[in-house]
Amino acid sequence: MTRSSQRIALPLLLALLGSAAAPCFAQPDDSPAIARRDAELDNLLTQKARDILERVKLVDGQVRSRRVDVVADVAAGVLTISLDRSFLPETHGASYEDQTSEINFGLLHWAEQVAPFHRVIHLYDGQPAEYYFPEIKAADDAAREAGEAVRQRRAGGGSGMAFVAAGHGYFYSYRHNEWVTSRDEWNGVSEGLLTPYYADSLKEAIEQRSQMPVIRPRVQDMGATHAPSGKEWWTMAARYAIAEQYPGERQIWNTYANSSLWNREELEDINSRPLLANHLQTEVAIHLHSNAEPSLNARGSRVIVQPGRPADAALAQSVLCSMKELIQSAPGYVDFTVAPAPHAENKGENREAKMPSIIVETAFHTNPDDARALQDPIFRTASMKGVEKGYRLWAQGKTCEPLSGQSIVDVDIPSGESREVDVAFAGHPQFPISLVTSNTLCPPGWGCNGRTVVIDSPDQHSRMKLSCGRNSVGTLGWETHVVDADGVKTQPVPHTVRCVAVGSPDVSALARNVAGLAQ
Repeated sequence: MTRSSQRIALPLLLALLGSAAAPCFAQPDDSPAIARRDAELDNLLTQKARDILERVKLVDGQVRSRRVDVVADVAAGVLTISLDRSFLPETHGASYEDQTSEINFGLLHWAEQVAPFHRVIHLYDGQPAEYYFPEIKAADDAAREAGEAVRQRRAGGGSGMAFVAAGHGYFYSYRHNEWVTSRDEWNGVSEGLLTPYYADSLKEAIEQRSQMPVIRPRVQDMGATHAPSGKEWWTMAARYAIAEQYPGERQIWNTYANSSLWNREELEDINSRPLLANHLQTEVAIHLHSNAEPSLNARGSRVIVQPGRPADAALAQSVLCSMKELIQSAPGYVDFTVAPAPHAENKGENREAKMPSIIVETAFHTNPDDARALQDPIFRTASMKGVEKGYRLWAQGKTCEPLSGQSIVDVDIPSGESREVDVAFAGHPQFPISLVTSNTLCPPGWGCNGRTVVIDSPDQHSRMKLSCGRNSVGTLGWETHVVDADGVKTQPVPHTVRCVAVGSPDVSALARNVAGLAQ
């Protein structure tokens, strides 16, 4: 976003936050007024961060931080939160990562009303969390190094499998001595019981459209019972299904074997998903979640990537672009928010993966409107088709480009004859597509009929035939739009047909003539 755009947006944010904003006057970029406004933005975001941190549920070992300061680097798209070391948790695990996301997305809800931001950095007494948990950085470095070796070894061919993981599910809590879920239910949505339905939809889309087999780590059989818990197998976290299927591969599902942590099996569940993907050497790992933040205000779809992995970021960008196209084409979701770019966070599901890996946060279950969307099969189908399309385009080396119509040539057609015209478009529609033409200008007494032409494959020319009736002389207006198999629709493109005389037309016959699209 340009600095001038920031000058427009910042007063709005000040008003939203309930602060009195000074009038906004155009200033040179290096003026003191700009510096004051940037400092005021930092102060306002700091206050929002303090509010969020007061509400957020503490993780084991944490004490609420006395220091909370936010600095917004608008040009870089980065927020930095400075905290006390006392806010560090006992372990860098799933609960801490979930809490960090809640803080980040709560803050981003406000910051992104000024400018796009793609990352939030947390510092504890001036150091990132990885400084205090060196094993996290070591795991990240090892996965990157191994991943590069794998890519070189498999250049030109791989396993041909995709890995689709439905997030969370029941795990055994040694604190409560019972089976619990990672996230509380919000607005009728229990994340661990919702994500399998999304994984079903994505698996179907990938197998049908990308023509790839899909590995899912959680059990999909709705009728089977997990004996130790008495719960249905499909509700259980991936760790238990992996242990059942690969009992000898304890390094995948039993990574906290010597730990006494109460949530060690939840931590093992997070690790087990990317470790299984590594073991199976899949081409890609896609982790499906719903999102949360404590203010209940944040909305929309996000995709999270591991910082410093450009291939993963490119995949995530393609997925976001396609999700936006597909979701906003679905009935009732034309204005649904989809992040313009991926967000970088250090997350175990991505960190341990040796292949491109993304976390798709489909919508916020903490927001009532988003929660309704999450429970809507129309939204589920559209969002997961978007994820598949984004992956497919990225895998094929294509850039996501929303479907749009191109100009259509105006033509002169002799009375009683027909002409074919090309209907060009940009983007990557799902075939078959329909070329839908309707009339916008029809001379009095004429019958001007539109029609739909179906194009079955990209190998077929996208053309339509225009015609003029016998002895027809006059000008007709048309508009044509393209609709693909997923309901993605271009804006209508206007074009004109002039029916011209051949010799001396019988003007008295014009009222009886029909000028329309040839059948």
